[in-house]
Amino acid sequence: MPYWASAWAFAAVFTAAPALAALLAAAPQDKVALPSGGSVSYSSAGSQTRLEIGAKGGRKYEVRVERDATVAPDTSPDEIQVVAEIAGKTLILTDSYPSIPLGMQYCQAGEERFLRVITFAGARASETLHLKLASCRDDVELADPGFEWDREADTLRIHWLAGPEKKGASEERTIHIESSGKPD
Repeated sequence: MPYWASAWAFAAVFTAAPALAALLAAAPQDKVALPSGGSVSYSSAGSQTRLEIGAKGGRKYEVRVERDATVAPDTSPDEIQVVAEIAGKTLILTDSYPSIPLGMQYCQAGEERFLRVITFAGARASETLHLKLASCRDDVELADPGFEWDREADTLRIHWLAGPEKKGASEERTIHIESSGKPD
């Protein structure tokens, strides 16, 4: 191979390596560990997110959760965070996605974030609560800290600077999770 071709190939690999490493480092995880020793795997399923939950005893659950029009179809979550796991019957988690950009570069780097309560009953898992926590597109903004789990009272407190129901206004909610895993 001529010298110039070897030099060109070396330069292409050398300059692409940092970009490739950065891309791989920024790639979202597709599995999150649970405090009980199980895990949650996730993937895109059209306009839904498919969650596969592996419980500690080896039992597996699958649940598909809806996203709204602020998230592009076939977009997997950038991040899933486990907020709490209650007695192996309930899982509270958040999932975040990039916003669909609006014109003039608005929401190019924006985020859409949801809160979910997943309840296990027998061989089935179902979503019993779905709330928008943050949205560039809908102007929903969490305070800092935006939510906290009180394990002693099985209560989730959420505080928004701009809430999902009172557009542009501060909003707070306290959600008690019953022992059955259903919010009240």
